[in-house]
Amino acid sequence: MKERVVVNKGSALIIDDDRIQGEYLKHMLKDSGLYPVLVEDPEDFIAELKENDYDIIFIDYLMPKANGLSVFNSIKSELGGRITAPVILLDNDITESFGREVFSTGFTNYLEKPVDRQELDAVLYLYLPPEQVTLKRERQRLHERDENNEEQAVSAEPEVVIPDFLYEVEGMDVAEGLKNCGSAESFLSAVELFYNSIEKKSGEIEEFYKENDIKNYTIWVHALKSSARIVGIGHLSKMALAMEEAGNAGDGQRIDEGTGNLLKEYRSYLDKLKMISQDWNAGQDLPPVPPEVLADAYDSLSGFIDAMDYDLSEMVLTSMKEYSLPEADAKRFKSLGEKLLDLDWDGMKALLADAKGQSILLTGLI
Repeated sequence: MKERVVVNKGSALIIDDDRIQGEYLKHMLKDSGLYPVLVEDPEDFIAELKENDYDIIFIDYLMPKANGLSVFNSIKSELGGRITAPVILLDNDITESFGREVFSTGFTNYLEKPVDRQELDAVLYLYLPPEQVTLKRERQRLHERDENNEEQAVSAEPEVVIPDFLYEVEGMDVAEGLKNCGSAESFLSAVELFYNSIEKKSGEIEEFYKENDIKNYTIWVHALKSSARIVGIGHLSKMALAMEEAGNAGDGQRIDEGTGNLLKEYRSYLDKLKMISQDWNAGQDLPPVPPEVLADAYDSLSGFIDAMDYDLSEMVLTSMKEYSLPEADAKRFKSLGEKLLDLDWDGMKALLADAKGQSILLTGLI
């Protein structure tokens, strides 16, 4: 049985503008026992580091506003070189010469994306303080201590089941996706994020192409290459790689010839994966939501949205999937989830204001 690294305490900062890849790494770090924070805008990381201490930092290399090396140099400059946490660079293709540049910049090490679970474990084991990490066999059952401090078995965590339809999706290799993501829960979360971002991301790629903005076009197809690979959609990942290589080479003819097919293939997953999107009003076997639970969900969301707290807002939205909701609330929660993905806090506030305007009797909102 394989051994896993378990972190007894600690926090991690992830600087990555791509939410799919950032959330993918967050799930892996959470599963290891760390509390991860994702910063998507490189301009916000300095404030985050000034306010909070982290045990380990992960920085993506290729981002539209900055690359990972310049981000790290900014950190050192702003903080006067006072960086005690290990700093790991993330990139898709790290050559030997680029690896030397990474180390010379001052990075502790690097990981290739999508991050491999065993390689992540090795980084955590090597660079976190020994008192924070332990090696454990992969968990089959959970254990706890009784009043005599003796270990006793308790019920295992609920098994997360992969929906059957995913095994039939043309172009998707579920086994590869599970291998990349490390767990069924992380895989399903990554697939849902991938699906929910298709319209926006494909639109951005198309817009950069039309504007002949080759730099940003290349960055976005680079991100698509990684995201598709994470969820096991290898053919799309290879198509994106071809366009990335064309962009890096400044080969406009190849970009012209391949972009249409890339966008067509990418957008085809809107139909192929549509069943992954939670139907908030489906499931007659789900219990109806108690009025007080619905009221508390809206009330909690109002505060979390004001604070722009992604994780807690996501937690509330996820909890409501356990219930059958009235039609109006089902549509509203689905829209809230879509706007959360885009960090559209004003849009989420407007949806809650709309709930008030329709005289929904919810504690704290009227």
